[in-house]
Amino acid sequence: MFKILVVEDDCALNRSVCAYLDANGFEATGCLNADDACDKLFEGVYDLIISDIMMPGTDGFAFAEEVRDFNKDIPILFMTARGDIEAKRRGFRIGIDDYVEKPVDLEELKMRIGALLRCSDFSLFCR
Repeated sequence: MFKILVVEDDCALNRSVCAYLDANGFEATGCLNADDACDKLFEGVYDLIISDIMMPGTDGFAFAEEVRDFNKDIPILFMTARGDIEAKRRGFRIGIDDYVEKPVDLEELKMRIGALLRCSDFSLFCR
């Protein structure tokens, strides 16, 4: 079972995404901020991260940079209300793997997760 870390400060959306992922064969863990997410990453192994950009404290950009400092391989998907090209450009330069704008269609999110996990599994297999 794939483990997904969901970093989203909107409590209702966090719960909704985690519940949907759990019901669709994933094991989702929700965090409301980047600091808690970093703690979770050091406590366990995750196959994918879904993160908002605009969060209190450490924002999604800084969080993604921190993740990339110690893990170059874990797929990161930004799920955010920011639809501007500059935010997308910055995210991809940091090293995120995908970007989806809110409001999020959960079925689309599931398809994107599936694609990222296939790519991740393939790249690990090819090493």
